[in-house]
Amino acid sequence: MDPLDYFGLPSAPPFAHKHLLSWHDLNFHELEPYVIQEQSHGCASVNVFKVVGTRHTDYAGGTWLNLLHNGRRMMSNLPMFRNNPGYYLATGPKEPYMHYVSIDGGDIYIGAEGNHRTCIAQFHFFTQGLTTLHGIRMDDYRIDWAFKAACDELRTTAESIGQPLHISVVRKMIDRNDAADWRQDSFTLTAKVIDSKSRTFELNHEDLQSYTRDLKRPWWKIWAGFPKRRKQCDA
Repeated sequence: MDPLDYFGLPSAPPFAHKHLLSWHDLNFHELEPYVIQEQSHGCASVNVFKVVGTRHTDYAGGTWLNLLHNGRRMMSNLPMFRNNPGYYLATGPKEPYMHYVSIDGGDIYIGAEGNHRTCIAQFHFFTQGLTTLHGIRMDDYRIDWAFKAACDELRTTAESIGQPLHISVVRKMIDRNDAADWRQDSFTLTAKVIDSKSRTFELNHEDLQSYTRDLKRPWWKIWAGFPKRRKQCDA
């Protein structure tokens, strides 16, 4: 049986030929230290057609149509869809759970679970004129891009003048709000900077910019004691 027959489709709709983007191409492991807020919703409602990619390496790069035909568990998921299409319309939390992730409330990617069911939902909703899939576990990460840019600029400037620094980001949770199936954690960021003399400083955003400006100045104009103006901490 052709998988398209489960939806009464004689041919694949246009969206079926879109390629799933890879979550890993976003280099989230590099962005994660700069996450200033994490939002987690246990029962979110999502426009399923805004899902653009996946964390699953087997399916990233392929099309939705390829996933429909060749997904590892698709031949077991499709009969379950036929027997219980109401699963995709229910508003309560999905069991087993489906998990999506996003950055700054932007494009949505499939996270830990839900590749096959997301694909089925898209084809089913296309035929029904629907868009919203309910009951999704949704994690969104807000990035402090300005702080990241300040760290990157300091690192690049130091390397360009032959004074490389070791820079790591320290995240400290400052607030948590939660209710029922929703949680929001907020963080403050500082940079732990170790210079060529093994001195360690903990710098906020303004300190990072000041440090970079000092490094860009001619050496004879730099006050010899400028590191003392910053907060020095134990290595």
